[in-house]
Amino acid sequence: MAESNATQVILTDDGLKIIKAQQAAKSALKLANGKNKAYTSTSAPTSSSGYVSGDLWYVLISGIVTDMYYFDGAKWQSYLQDAATLNVGQLSALSANLGNVTAGVLHGVDIYGSNFYAGDVINDSNNTAKYYPMTITPDGSYKSTYFDSSVGLQSSVESGAIIYKYRSMIGSGQFIAYDSVINGQGLELQSGYTSAKDTTFSNPVNTTTGYVIVNANDGITLHGDNQQITFNGTSADVTPKGVIITPYGNINPNGTQNIWYVGNNMNMKTASFGMDGSGTYNIQFNRSLDIGNFNINTYHTFTSTDGAPIHFAKGPGGAADIYAGTVHYDSLVKSSLLSVKKDVQKADTAYWAQLVNSIDLATYQYKSDDSNSHIRLSSIVDDVNDTKQWRLPDIFISRDENGKLNGVDDSVLLNATLATVQEQQKEIDQLNGHNMQLEARLNKLEAKLNG
Repeated sequence: MAESNATQVILTDDGLKIIKAQQAAKSALKLANGKNKAYTSTSAPTSSSGYVSGDLWYVLISGIVTDMYYFDGAKWQSYLQDAATLNVGQLSALSANLGNVTAGVLHGVDIYGSNFYAGDVINDSNNTAKYYPMTITPDGSYKSTYFDSSVGLQSSVESGAIIYKYRSMIGSGQFIAYDSVINGQGLELQSGYTSAKDTTFSNPVNTTTGYVIVNANDGITLHGDNQQITFNGTSADVTPKGVIITPYGNINPNGTQNIWYVGNNMNMKTASFGMDGSGTYNIQFNRSLDIGNFNINTYHTFTSTDGAPIHFAKGPGGAADIYAGTVHYDSLVKSSLLSVKKDVQKADTAYWAQLVNSIDLATYQYKSDDSNSHIRLSSIVDDVNDTKQWRLPDIFISRDENGKLNGVDDSVLLNATLATVQEQQKEIDQLNGHNMQLEARLNKLEAKLNG
């Protein structure tokens, strides 16, 4: 080997055998140049006297060269070797500052080190932090990074979590950002913006547009204007056919879906809800429905389960109108409490009797009646002719909340009929009084004639 003032020495197998044979005692081998000598010993040289520049010193331990030195004229220097190929049967231990090592294929069992890098530094102007495609750091973090002119992507495994970050490299005051984390608690997905270009994947998402959190403790949490759970139907559906659950928990149709139902299957529905925009499909309950003490069952029955009255109220107060066909009842009671009335005055029965007597009665059938329906008798509310052909005082006509004619107010008519009966009773009483007077006079006349 050549080394400044040193003389190159080539150790052959025979040379090593000679050195090994002389290792028991300090010895010197004159080199080919006749000027320098090679010394062997089991320890490093400790003296510099008696040696000339270019002398060599080999430390042999059990026949193995462990250190090499050369004399520079003043002191012994450590001899370093530079070889293109190192080929040994077994390299049992290697302890050295290797500096930069370039290798082809490295086979081993355990590798201990600080930072591990794969590939070259990513060649992109957005890579301001000089990331490598893959990095393993001493804290156990693994990072895989990618850059181009549009985006920066980084996935990592660190601190018991798998983290994925997406950063847009294009923007003006707002740069799209996505963060995804999987850890022992669950899954968290976040979308939003950073206020500046985040080339180091360290800027927080300042503006959050939505997030999804899935964990075993709280279930699924959605937040954001566009967050939703979408069901697109089955593979047989050409177009989407399912439902969408919004962040508020509302259920909307997806594609051509018209009905959302709850039940075992389509033939065993507990309830179905129409979802179409045209309102064609109704809400249907296929089982009895309990609402507090009120029950609606599948046998056409409304039941008060605690036996209390059923009220049809109109908010904020009063009773609501009820429209029905034929009503069958056991008793009909009208609220007529003085405590709920005002401006109470005694009725003019003659006036009301006159109104009743002015009513035109008619027999008829409804257009919806069939040929077997019986003949009906009542007054007529003429809502067809401008000049009314059927007389019915307006006081007996009922109107809806918009003032539209909708029928006869039988409550007023019934009490007007009662006033008519009272008025007729007065006339009967008067006639009975006259009859009694006439009968008395007749008795007197018969008494005189028979007298």
